Amino acid sequence: MSKSSQSSSKSEESESSSVESIGSIGELANNPNLEEIVKGRTYFKYDPACLRKKSNWSKTKEEYKFDHPAFDTKQLKKDIHSHSPKLESLLKRIEDIDKRDMEKDGRKYKHFIFSDIKSGIYGAKLIAGALMTKGMHLGYYAEPNTNPKSKKTYEKIVLDEDETLLKTKFNNFYLLSSVSVYDQPISVTMKKSILKKFNQRPENVYGELARIIIMDSGYKEGIDLFDIKYVHIFEPQTTMADQKQVIGRGTRTCGQKGLQFHPTKGWPLYVYIYDVAIPDALQSQMLGSPTLFDLYMKAMNIDFRLFNFQHDLERNTVYGSVDYELNRAIHNFAIEPDEDDVMFGGAHRKFVYDKKVPKLVLGPENPHIDFIVRPPMEEHMSFDETRAFVRKYFKDFEWKDVKMENNCVEKKVGGAEILNYTPTQGFVQSYFTPQNPSKGMLLWHSVGTGKTCSAIAAASSSFESDGYTILWVTRTTLKNDIWKNMFDQVCNENIRTQIENGLKIPDEHPKRMRLLSKSWSIRPMSYKQFSNLVSKQNSFYDALVKKNGEADPLRKTLLIIDEAHKLYGGEDLSSIERPDMKALMAALQNSYLVSGADSARLLLMTATPITGNPMELIKLLNLTKPMAEHMPEEFADFSDKYLNEEGRFTVAGERHYLDDIAGHVSYLNREKDARQFSQPIVKFVNSPLVDKVKEVAKLDKKLFREQVLGDLADLQKQVEDQNKEINDELKGANALRFGFLKDKCADFDGKAKKACEKVVRGHIKEIVAEVKDVVQAIKDNIKALKEAIKERKSFRKEILDAMKSDNSPETMQKLDELKQSMYYTVTHQCGKKINDTKHLEEAVKILPQVQEVDAELERLDKHIEAKKQELEITINAHKNRLKFIRELIKSDITQEERNLLRTVIREETKKGNATIKKNEKAVNDYEKSVNKDKRAVMKTRKAVIRKIKKQINRTVKEQKKEEKEIAKAEKAEEKLRQKQGIYLKELKSDYLKGLVEKHKPLIEKELDGMANHFADLEAEKEAKMQAKAEKAQQKATRKQQKALEADHKKTMKQQKDLAKEAEKREKEAQKNAEKAAKEAEKRHKEAAKLEKEAHKHAEKEQKERAKELERQAKEQERLAKEQEKRQKEAAKEAEKRAKEQEKAEKAQAVATKKLQAEQKKLNKTAKKQ
Repeated sequence: MSKSSQSSSKSEESESSSVESIGSIGELANNPNLEEIVKGRTYFKYDPACLRKKSNWSKTKEEYKFDHPAFDTKQLKKDIHSHSPKLESLLKRIEDIDKRDMEKDGRKYKHFIFSDIKSGIYGAKLIAGALMTKGMHLGYYAEPNTNPKSKKTYEKIVLDEDETLLKTKFNNFYLLSSVSVYDQPISVTMKKSILKKFNQRPENVYGELARIIIMDSGYKEGIDLFDIKYVHIFEPQTTMADQKQVIGRGTRTCGQKGLQFHPTKGWPLYVYIYDVAIPDALQSQMLGSPTLFDLYMKAMNIDFRLFNFQHDLERNTVYGSVDYELNRAIHNFAIEPDEDDVMFGGAHRKFVYDKKVPKLVLGPENPHIDFIVRPPMEEHMSFDETRAFVRKYFKDFEWKDVKMENNCVEKKVGGAEILNYTPTQGFVQSYFTPQNPSKGMLLWHSVGTGKTCSAIAAASSSFESDGYTILWVTRTTLKNDIWKNMFDQVCNENIRTQIENGLKIPDEHPKRMRLLSKSWSIRPMSYKQFSNLVSKQNSFYDALVKKNGEADPLRKTLLIIDEAHKLYGGEDLSSIERPDMKALMAALQNSYLVSGADSARLLLMTATPITGNPMELIKLLNLTKPMAEHMPEEFADFSDKYLNEEGRFTVAGERHYLDDIAGHVSYLNREKDARQFSQPIVKFVNSPLVDKVKEVAKLDKKLFREQVLGDLADLQKQVEDQNKEINDELKGANALRFGFLKDKCADFDGKAKKACEKVVRGHIKEIVAEVKDVVQAIKDNIKALKEAIKERKSFRKEILDAMKSDNSPETMQKLDELKQSMYYTVTHQCGKKINDTKHLEEAVKILPQVQEVDAELERLDKHIEAKKQELEITINAHKNRLKFIRELIKSDITQEERNLLRTVIREETKKGNATIKKNEKAVNDYEKSVNKDKRAVMKTRKAVIRKIKKQINRTVKEQKKEEKEIAKAEKAEEKLRQKQGIYLKELKSDYLKGLVEKHKPLIEKELDGMANHFADLEAEKEAKMQAKAEKAQQKATRKQQKALEADHKKTMKQQKDLAKEAEKREKEAQKNAEKAAKEAEKRHKEAAKLEKEAHKHAEKEQKERAKELERQAKEQERLAKEQEKRQKEAAKEAEKRAKEQEKAEKAQAVATKKLQAEQKKLNKTAKKQ
């Protein structure tokens, strides 16, 4: 049994076992978002590539291809309106512009039409056919091939001579297409001839020979268009960089000098960008997009966080450029458009100017810069150090203030034009030298500013003299563009010197090449050729190894890469032309490490370093730096180091970035220099996708279904929203639920409390009535919505049935025309309705039954991968064997052996190719067989998920049923609590809360009025009680007065008694004092007598007696003092009694006054009553 049949049987067993084993959904049942998981969502998804083409032209036919024998101008002209509204607008606009110019200036001007699409059916070739329907003549032709054996339909393309073109003067156009025209590619020679004819001065300044040129994105770079006044961009560009590249074809230095220069406006360049407007009624199924370009951008699913980063990155890189201060004047030069420049027709789009971003300016040309001795630059200079160094030593390369004037004056010497270097070209020439420690620089210079001249000047002035090999790398179509700046507009320093010494540049290219030194011995190469060089796969590599050695073939090599944005952003490059950036990076880093100061030097040139992802600029800058100094190249890693969460630079990150790029970027933008460059004035032109939406809806079943489904979805959502409003709380609202409002009566008693409760009950009744009215209104609304849904469904069925049954020729013709329209192809071919089940798919991965099926799919994928690896091993072994034999041929063997080995190679190649072809077929057959098994397993997986989905729906249904039962039980419990008088004060419904808050002030107002009434009744009752109390009080007062009078009399008597007692004591004390004084006098006399008698006795006795008398005198004095003290105490006692008497009198007086006041109050109350 084969592996395929084995896997098939296993798949069948897996299907039966997996489907049968579905029972429970396990832990998935615990997911709180279970209903959302199974519900999913429906949305529209659009294919960006399809949108880009179909928004250009709806359906293609051979009759629309001008280079096909079936080309029919009448059919194309007839179908333009329905197939491409914006192509119709383009043709109409050119016609209106030409008419206006003839009326205003008496002449027509040249137009440039650009289409982003490279296709033999859409884009530029289609526009060329459309111009032919207007009678315009293509400037070349190819005769039909009459040779029946030839596979080609046409002979070789032939360009019309001037005589032929002048027969249709002002009515000719050219087409430059990167896809075949008349079954053949447009050669480089033919392209040059076309551009030369279109740019010819003065013969074709106004389009006498060719007035319109059409190009696709294969010619977006490296093209110079002179003297054009109008640019038409058929598809809006996805980035501003791409738009600048397109417009830049017509804004070259002095590119409009053949036209009249306006003294204040210079050369205005009118740019029209075409888009298709989506009517409002159709936007819902087109991701809400107002135009097809907006729909295309949304379909691209771009991370818009990168836009913030790109804005900041460009701003900081400009500010951090090495010549920022030198170019400040040129970046600040600009003109304002006059009213005459306001463009007519089309939709408007607003452009915002950020004042924080430095303006870009212009200055006078710098024909001669004196040589300045400068010290060598130090390695690893910071941003501030680099700026200070440039400010000090390169001041002479600063752009000066400018005035508005025509700055396009040619100076020719010896037949060749010696260009005067601009200050920036002089700066690059002097700054980027072998002595500069930087490994490389990025010249971020706007379109037409002379990047090529800057690079040639820098290479020829210092690197060439130091013995460097110069490699010029660009895209294939631009390899020869270098020579115009080498020999015609001369920027090579050595050739300039020879011209100044009298040399005349020869016209023949081989003779011109002999003027170059050995440094230019390797001719310009494409990105792919250089990739092969660094991958050691071509003769260029051998030449460099021979010159510099195998260790570092790029030693002392100046590598100049033009259109450097194509290295990382070249999405429009073919796989053959696309560079191998890993090989390029490896070669550069090897040179930086191996050769040190003599390593390769890199000069990158671009006007738009960012074409898609802003990290492209970081990758370009890393090419100019050794590996150790690289910045992170992944956005996530870069963000961690430099940015905040919004994608903008942090303060520290900005400073770090400026240090990282110091000395590596030169920035120049001369877009606003009206002295030498035309000034674009951009206008967006929107054409309607359909003329009448209602007519389309009558024919397109899909549109009608979506519109009805949209209406039904809106109605169903309204029903859901209304149902959400009628929750259990709202439906169960009754008087008991609002019983908590009775708490307002808690402060009342008796009749007042009863009256309060009556007021509250009245308001509760009103609240309940309002709730019931609202619930009923919602129910009525839901019923009406359901009726509307029913009617809408019935209407849908009727209309769809009518559409199916309407097979009239008129309807069928209209339907066929609709199917050919841009609207139909965009909506039916580019877009599809998606049922998004990713949440379900992700959730079910944890279930064993799904894991089992996924494991089977993984096993089958491994089988396929194993077979492919076996095939790859076989192929590599075959290649290695052939490589081994080829190496033997190069070894020291005889010619006979060499011939034998060549025969072996042929046989081995033939045999190996047959074996590989056989094995590839076997692997493809095996893969088909296994894929068949995979489809069976996928079918099983879908069946498993369908069963799981049904189980989830059942689980959700059971959960809802359980939730309803719980809610029912809670409701019953709440009612029981309400009956028991336990009121829930907290309401969940916002509507009920609002209703209660509405009635609260009304209840408060009524309760306030009721309180006032009861207060009046209480006051009357209190007045009567007060009168009765006053009478009792008066009686008590009179009684109290009598008692007080009695007490007063008693007090007065006591006071008299006390006064008498005091007087008695005073008299007694006075009497005692007199008696003591008489006693003292008596004793004094006795003392004097004794003294007299003592004179008769001895002197000793006299002294003793004198002492005794003195002692007695003191005693008398003491007694007198004691008597005096008693008298004072008696006086104090009398005074105290007098005070007490006075106090009693005052108290009596206060009591009397109080009684009188109360009496007056009672009298007043009595009078009021």
